[in-house]
Amino acid sequence: MKKKSFFSRAVRKVKSLVKGKAPAQPPQEPAKKYGLKLPEGLTHVGQMDGQLCSGCGACACTCPVGAITMVRDAEGYLVPAVDESKCIHCGKCTKVCPVLNTRHDNTPDPDCYAVMASDEVRRNSSSGGAFTLLAEHILEQGGYVCGAALDENFVVRHIIVDNAADLSKLRGSKYVQSDTDGVYLKIRELLKQGKQVLFSGCPCQVAGLNAFLGKRYPNLLLVDLVCHGGPSQKVFDRYLQDTYGKENLQDFKFRTKEFGYNSFNQIAYLKDGTKVPGNIAFDAYEKCMHSGLACKTVCAECPFAPAPRQGDITIGDFWGISRHKPEYNDNLGTSVFLVNNARGQEIWDAVRDRCKLAQSVPYDVARRNNRFGSHMEIPTGRDWFFHMLDSKPFATAVDYAIKRKFDVAIVGLWYGLNYGSMATYFALHQTLKKMGLSVLMVENSLCPDSENVYGKTHPRRLAHQFYDISARYPLRELHVLNNHCDAFLVGADQLWNVDLSRPYRQTYFLDFVDDNKKKISVGTSFAKEYGGSAEEKLVSSYNLRRFDHVSVRDELSRQICADWGVESTVICDPVLFCGKEDYEPIANQAKLTHDEKFLMAYILDPDDTTGKFLHDMAVATGCKVVAVLDLYPPLWEERRRRLNVDQYDDVEVKSEVDIFEWIWYYKHAEAVITDSFHGTIFSILYEKPFLTRTNYERGYQRFVSLLTPLHLESRMFNSFRDVPDPVGMLRELDYTVPNQALDAIRAEGLQWLRDALEAPKKVTSKGIYPVYGSEET
Repeated sequence: MKKKSFFSRAVRKVKSLVKGKAPAQPPQEPAKKYGLKLPEGLTHVGQMDGQLCSGCGACACTCPVGAITMVRDAEGYLVPAVDESKCIHCGKCTKVCPVLNTRHDNTPDPDCYAVMASDEVRRNSSSGGAFTLLAEHILEQGGYVCGAALDENFVVRHIIVDNAADLSKLRGSKYVQSDTDGVYLKIRELLKQGKQVLFSGCPCQVAGLNAFLGKRYPNLLLVDLVCHGGPSQKVFDRYLQDTYGKENLQDFKFRTKEFGYNSFNQIAYLKDGTKVPGNIAFDAYEKCMHSGLACKTVCAECPFAPAPRQGDITIGDFWGISRHKPEYNDNLGTSVFLVNNARGQEIWDAVRDRCKLAQSVPYDVARRNNRFGSHMEIPTGRDWFFHMLDSKPFATAVDYAIKRKFDVAIVGLWYGLNYGSMATYFALHQTLKKMGLSVLMVENSLCPDSENVYGKTHPRRLAHQFYDISARYPLRELHVLNNHCDAFLVGADQLWNVDLSRPYRQTYFLDFVDDNKKKISVGTSFAKEYGGSAEEKLVSSYNLRRFDHVSVRDELSRQICADWGVESTVICDPVLFCGKEDYEPIANQAKLTHDEKFLMAYILDPDDTTGKFLHDMAVATGCKVVAVLDLYPPLWEERRRRLNVDQYDDVEVKSEVDIFEWIWYYKHAEAVITDSFHGTIFSILYEKPFLTRTNYERGYQRFVSLLTPLHLESRMFNSFRDVPDPVGMLRELDYTVPNQALDAIRAEGLQWLRDALEAPKKVTSKGIYPVYGSEET
């Protein structure tokens, strides 16, 4: 058996590090893959989701009034920007878009060849020299060749050449999305003049040129490349700057055969004459590119990759040819060469005699070892790679994303069937992300995913949109997360309430976290006096003393910490770290409308007077009451029965309210009636008049700790019957003073968290040698 190349072993190693890839799926069109729907009455490409755009630029060239320019999005990929003041809404850009209107005119079963150009040509080519054979043929006829080149600023652009001397600019791989700005228009002019033109590019770019031209020209040769998706120019720029300093670079080669053909190596040429080689085994850009980490999302479901292909001819590396015919690989490069139509056959007949090797090979051989299918796996680390790209060194972003390494892990009840828990962890997660940190949500160790049981109300509907989630580890294996995270945050919520934490043993006291990792509590609460056994208290207090920084959200919890010998700081609930603008992405997903004013009642534990009180408020205010109960489905019906409002037409109990709708109700309500701590918080965030009945069953002290500093304690009652002027209180509440206090409290909490995260970590060395900056045992 032929020994696998170092390249193939290295690629397998890199890909094996990319944990959590999506399972293989059948090919899908991009819009179906991402659940995207085009708006009705689409009149220009600016109205479609940017995830669908391949960046080919056909729309910009087609616009009759010059309203479209190709710009770089946040990830550095080319997308169309439409100037609404110029746009005449003719729809030509949508009609020319090859992704929206994919055509497959060529054969689904192309003739396939293994091709080698001369040794001299192949030494200067990335693979078997097929591009040079085709380009020289066109130039010999007085024609023009268009392909990707690396300019003096290390930007990859398509250019047009008309002589053999400039052909070297186009030869060789460029692992960056190329900018086709202006070349489609120039090609059309050349074609109209009767000139022979070869265009070489990714299949989407060939499809874009085809769509722009609107017809086939007999003097045009289209050559598409076997493509695995390319990083954006932004990614390449960051790599060059961080690794070499662009000002120090003379040239850069994405592929070199100095170390053999069956490997992936690159070389940076510095101005001082130094050559710096890179290899997929250690170079960050090689890992980034070949793992698919920096691939554009639309490339995962490329409609142009399978046959029928877009070009007259398809060329690329013939990976795997050695398994078919070992003699077809001499370690200097072999090209796969597909003849997709009659024009391709005409050119193949003209150049095949120039080949050192031109052997027919079954198409299935090429299909098994190259990308000729629409689906391509993209690492789950892709999104946080781009997030980290703006705040971390390039190599760190790649390493963290490929190995699933994170700055921070959040341990808590983000998966709980509770609106408050969902909102709390969303706020904490978004706060850390805004600080530029990568965040991992630690999966529930005990319970299977019950998403199918609880349907639309399940917290994972929110989680799948916003979070990176760990694998599910048994409690005894949670220590594995030490390999993936630098710091661990526990909080917020009542995680130290022994009745809640006991099934998880010491997880919420971070007993599984190594002492060389930072351990932080963020606004965690005991909720009530600690009720654990003497042994539980002994172990819990020991683990809590190993924390680096502890904050709690109420005075009772601070006092318990003090009794345990732990210094702690009272901060606001993490839900308050975010303003209402941060919750808009959630509220805006609710499929709700309202035609009349309403009061919102969020009731967790109704008593025999609650329903009558809601009815009275509806009558007195003239507003219907929309009642939402505790989310937990097994208890929902019992709570609805206890509310006892079936006889009232002006009180409507909503069932199966998801987190999106729950926040929407706060946003649009005239006022709020609640017995919930987090219900009170969202009343404050959305500046609604509210009445709060303190809920002793769920922790009285936290209501006091929330409302007193905001000067809103007058809104807190032991019973709704104790409210002196409920109608007046529901009609008006001046938030000037509470908002000033909230701004200060929020700033203090955020500063505490920032300081805790950025503070130096003292590490005790337990090895045979001291660790720099550590304390020896």
